[in-house]
Amino acid sequence: MNIYTVGNINEIPKGMAVSVGMFDGVHLGHRKVLEALQAFAKKLGTEPLAITFDCHPRYVLRNDDGFHLLNTNEERYRIIEQYGIHNVLEIHFTPHVAQLSACEFARKYLVQQLEIKGLLLGYDNMFGNKSNNDFDNIPVLAKECGFAIANEGSILLNDLKISSTQIRKALAAGEIILANRMLGYRYQISGTVVHGREVGRTLHFPTANVEIDDTHKMLPTDGVYCVETEVDGLLHKAMCNIGSQPTFGSDKRAVEVHLFDFDSDIYGKTVTLSFVGKIRDIKKFDTSEELVSQLNKDKAECLALFQNHKNEGLCEDL
Repeated sequence: MNIYTVGNINEIPKGMAVSVGMFDGVHLGHRKVLEALQAFAKKLGTEPLAITFDCHPRYVLRNDDGFHLLNTNEERYRIIEQYGIHNVLEIHFTPHVAQLSACEFARKYLVQQLEIKGLLLGYDNMFGNKSNNDFDNIPVLAKECGFAIANEGSILLNDLKISSTQIRKALAAGEIILANRMLGYRYQISGTVVHGREVGRTLHFPTANVEIDDTHKMLPTDGVYCVETEVDGLLHKAMCNIGSQPTFGSDKRAVEVHLFDFDSDIYGKTVTLSFVGKIRDIKKFDTSEELVSQLNKDKAECLALFQNHKNEGLCEDL
């Protein structure tokens, strides 16, 4: 994949067909846009280019550290490439960029530097300063500068318009299956295995403490989850606890994963958790025996969930 920045924008071949967006989650709606972009580029006799930003505008405009993303940049670009787009322009989002109106942004980047042949607009696609909103004048600019415009509609799931916001709401509610269906793949988090209190080992349910790589990455709401865990390129069925450990008096939020039938040392390794479904909420147990009994039930429910969703039609390799 070719990932360009403003610093080497001159290396991008002139006359491409482009679409501009954050593409957070690269969900089914984005997939439809990216597929339409490829068809649009082919019609114009050129190549497609996805234009995005290195950070979400909310971090710059609102200083909103409480806002979380569905993808890291690395994940976004990997999925975009797997959907058939091999060229990405990453623009560093700054207060200066935020001040540009839609037409100013288009003229500066799309016209003067990229000399685009076409611009594809998604169903909720807007860019440019909202207080200086001239987005409706983009067709006028297109006619003036000689590039084509195409539009792509929304995509619905059970009458719900798929969007990054709706997926965040689903994850915040623990509705993993709904989130996965809107994404088109299983939601993932990655992190490094670090040393914890090792309480799980005394219960014969050893867990790996996972320190999430990107603090801006969204975690599903607290609970116990069925997950598939990738370690050293191999996939393992597992269950994951996100949240506190009230039975042992800990209120610290942590991500712990128990891999089924697994007994290797993975401290310091990077693991990726792919969420299949939520099992239950966090609960305090009176004794360790009650907790172990519940963990055995959780494991059985996880295995049943894997069986029920083994042919769910998601793009597992993303």
